[in-house]
Amino acid sequence: MFNHIFISFSLFFGVVFNSPISNPAQNGVDYEWLGGGVEGDMIFHDGFDPRFEATGRGVALWGPRRWSKNEVPYDLSLITNAGHRQMIESAMAKLVEVTSTHIPDQGISKACIKFRPKLPKEINVLKVQYGTGCSATVGFSFSPNTMSLAYPGCFSSGTIQHELLHVLGFYHEQSRPDRDLYITVNHGNIQKGHEHNFSKYKWGNTVLNQNTTYDFNSIMHYGTNYFSGNGQSTITPNVAGARIGQRDHLSPIDIAEVRALYGCSD
Repeated sequence: MFNHIFISFSLFFGVVFNSPISNPAQNGVDYEWLGGGVEGDMIFHDGFDPRFEATGRGVALWGPRRWSKNEVPYDLSLITNAGHRQMIESAMAKLVEVTSTHIPDQGISKACIKFRPKLPKEINVLKVQYGTGCSATVGFSFSPNTMSLAYPGCFSSGTIQHELLHVLGFYHEQSRPDRDLYITVNHGNIQKGHEHNFSKYKWGNTVLNQNTTYDFNSIMHYGTNYFSGNGQSTITPNVAGARIGQRDHLSPIDIAEVRALYGCSD
């Protein structure tokens, strides 16, 4: 992979039925839109952009872009509010809990992913900071790894977990190369200047094809009105009643994807 990202996608076709939903916003503002990165909240290093990925690049770099030993050391020193730090660590703990291997007969769980405070001399860590929107670097890098959270808009457990999945190496679900089979992007409704946020990737060295299908219920999926310029839907599911854009919890498919990417499958 090209000195940057890994992504995995859905292990099976996950659909939740009802009317489509969007990511809850604070005061009418969706703070993922304000992250200042690719597709709103994804930050890449060294000018890398997966939308312009050419096949044949950087093969065999997948392993190095995952976090070593499945551990993410973090630094919360820039988060000055104790309650905010507690909320971030609670979201981390929830992600660890749902992706763990549970052994009921022994009454124990084995963590797949670990988040831990950085050691004094550690450099390659996740630095969490306040920002004007929600954003995170995607996958591990020897360049700064950051997660930026605006208050109050980004301070919900689900939104923080969404950003943490970027940190672990996940893109947005609706950018999949096969997305047109499952959703319709209504280009005429997209706010001018934000059309690039709806780019469709190609399977290649930075977009990992695990031969999986689409997850409408992924915590990594855009909502129906993301980057709308006229208040109308920018994304319409092709399956009647499919809901998209939830930011409450990892879907069962999200959980399976994290476990597969980090080698924790049963």
